[in-house]
Amino acid sequence: MTRILIVDDLEENRCLLRALLEFHGYQVDAANDGADALHRARHAPPDLIVTDILMPVMDGFQLCREWKTDARLRKIPFVFYTATYADPKTEAFALNLGADAFVVKPIESDDFLAIIRSQLTRITLTEPPAQPVDEAAVLREYNAILIHKLEQKMAQLEAVSRCMHLIQERLTLALGAADAGIWDWDLSGARII
Repeated sequence: MTRILIVDDLEENRCLLRALLEFHGYQVDAANDGADALHRARHAPPDLIVTDILMPVMDGFQLCREWKTDARLRKIPFVFYTATYADPKTEAFALNLGADAFVVKPIESDDFLAIIRSQLTRITLTEPPAQPVDEAAVLREYNAILIHKLEQKMAQLEAVSRCMHLIQERLTLALGAADAGIWDWDLSGARII
């Protein structure tokens, strides 16, 4: 039976993927971060790995780099499955690291399964490229991607903060303008208290 290793720090994501893959006849092993996945794979290599990118301990990018330098694991298809890093620059970086596929959530189950099947058939068809790695260039690009993601999150947080401040101002004005004070509706007596 084909064995797939899924890696995600969120249990609900692991459960959803496990249910989908097991329903379609795959045996599934799961890990909650890249270090755990690497440990499991080195003891019992899977036929394919599906991993998130943003995880504690060891993220998906670091896992991919380690995976592709390990002689026992490098030929095993490596699939990124992410909602957080969904831009073309990140996809290109992931594929340059050696990932075989980059899937952005959400995706229809049938489309996801088609990608999994196509990657599993590639096992015997392709050999991973043995290219020299410019560590400094990889680290620069990795840092640029992380900084970009942090900048996006900061902008989102600033927008939420501005919105919360506006809501607070409006509530303060509404409470100050309410001459009747604070009221509530008594459902049992059908009256205002």
